[in-house]
Amino acid sequence: RHFDQNRAPLGLFFHAAWLKNNPEFLDAFLYWVDEVLESHPEAYFITMTQVIQWIQNPVSVDSAKNYAPWQEKCSPGPRQNCLVPNSCKLSNDKELPGESLRMYTCVRCPNQYPWLNDPTGDGLI
Repeated sequence: RHFDQNRAPLGLFFHAAWLKNNPEFLDAFLYWVDEVLESHPEAYFITMTQVIQWIQNPVSVDSAKNYAPWQEKCSPGPRQNCLVPNSCKLSNDKELPGESLRMYTCVRCPNQYPWLNDPTGDGLI
């Protein structure tokens, strides 16, 4: 239906561990991806962020090959090993009054335990 009718994005949601722990599923998945790309040149495998960018600024199938947000490549920098993470004993009196939680992180400890309305734990919201 996604391909032949409304062309709505089809979400593929796999956990990396599931593919890593089941190599036969990874092989089948990669075979399927190759098959789709070979038989449907107008199909794209993109991230959810790229889907949103396209929804905000749609282009035709002909223009999609040169669509700037889809040309960006992920190139993570060198990975730093975190041998001894910071152990942060944190509270969040607004969301968890009177409770303390421990969080381990390789960056500095936040001011308070991160929560939905304060995902960085800055305590400013």
